[in-house]
Amino acid sequence: MKQFKQVISVIFILTLILSNPIQARDDVRVISLVPSQTEMLFHLGLGEYVTGISDYCNYPEESRSRQKVGALELNIERIMSLRPTLLVDVNNMHKKYALLFSQLGLNYVNFTVTRMDQLPKMAEELAKLIGKPEKGAEFADEWHKKISEISVSLPSEKPKVYFEIWDTPMQAAGAQSYIGDMIRTAGGDNIVTDISEFPVVNSETILHADPDVIIIAYPLTDKTSIEKRPGWQKLRAVRNKQIYALDQDLFIRPGPRNLDALMQLRDIFRKAVSGREKRAK
Repeated sequence: MKQFKQVISVIFILTLILSNPIQARDDVRVISLVPSQTEMLFHLGLGEYVTGISDYCNYPEESRSRQKVGALELNIERIMSLRPTLLVDVNNMHKKYALLFSQLGLNYVNFTVTRMDQLPKMAEELAKLIGKPEKGAEFADEWHKKISEISVSLPSEKPKVYFEIWDTPMQAAGAQSYIGDMIRTAGGDNIVTDISEFPVVNSETILHADPDVIIIAYPLTDKTSIEKRPGWQKLRAVRNKQIYALDQDLFIRPGPRNLDALMQLRDIFRKAVSGREKRAK
C-alpha cells in the first residue's frame, strides 16, 4: 500500500509538471544523494547548482539550507518536485533506485571511488557533467600536488596501525578498503590484512600484531576505555600513548577533506616512529 501511494504521488507530480510547462532553461539543478558528493560539489565552487541533498549531509555549513531528499530511503516525490537535471551518487549507495530514476526520466550518475587515485578523476567527470570542466581540472591539479608533498614527508619507517571503525562488535578498516589505501598513502602498515572492507576482528588478532598506533574513528567519550580492554595494556600503542580519536567523516567520505585526513595520519605516524627511535637510543 505504501509503494502504491508513492507511485500515485509521483504520477500526480508528473501530471502537474506537464500541465504547467515553464519556459525552457539551460540551468543545472543537482541533487546530491550522499555527503561525499555534497562536499565535493561545494569544494569545487559548484554549490549554487545544488538544489537537494541527503539527510546525512552536514558539511559544509552552507549546504544545510538545501532541501533534504532522504537518506538510504529516498523521498521520490520531493526529488521530482525539485526537477533535477542530475542526481549524483557514490559506490552504488542508491543503486536500487536506478531503474525507477530511468523510468522517471531522471539523469542518475553513480561514481565508483574505492581508491584515492580515483577521486580526482571523479571530480573532473562531475565538473564536466555540470558544464564547468575547469573546476575539476583545478581540483585534480591541486590534489596531485598535495599528494606529492605528502609522499616526500612520510615517516622514515612504517608504523603498524590498527584502525577501528566500531567497537560492538569490533570492526576495523581492512587493507583493501578506502581507509586502508589512506593508511598506505600516509606511510603506515595496516595490521588488518583481510580483503573485506570492514572485517569484524578479535582482541587476539590485535594483541598478536601489537600495533604502534591505534586510531578510533567513531564517537568515543573516553579513550581510556580502549586501554582498559583485557590485555591491551601490554600493547605498544597503549604503553606509548599512541591512541587517537579522529573525525570519521574525514575518512569514510571520499572527498576533498581526505587530504586533511592524510596529513593527520602522516603526522601521527611520524610521531610514533620518532618516539620509537628515541626510545631505542
